[in-house]
Amino acid sequence: MVEILIERDEEGRVQVVTLYGDDSPEGLAATMLVEAPILAMKNYLHLDPEVSHEGSVLRFRVDRSDLFLDREIDAIMEAMVLGLRSLAQDRPGKVAVREVGLDVLV
Repeated sequence: MVEILIERDEEGRVQVVTLYGDDSPEGLAATMLVEAPILAMKNYLHLDPEVSHEGSVLRFRVDRSDLFLDREIDAIMEAMVLGLRSLAQDRPGKVAVREVGLDVLV
């Protein structure tokens, strides 16, 4: 089973994403959905997210160093979350999305 852990701050903004993947079709789809915001932050917004990839675990911390880009970062991250939720809904028992720190809504 593929699992994605999404950590949010007190304002409800995505801060850290951890993917526990595998080589299944669902794992590859989840990996692409998680890697897309990393590429967008690096290549489009010129930010430097902290990324680690060890075995089947991909983890990144969102670079929020430029306060003027919060809206753009939020749009990128929420698009990823929506895609992952949709994947989990379409593949029950194969993909799980867990979110922590959801006390405050965006």
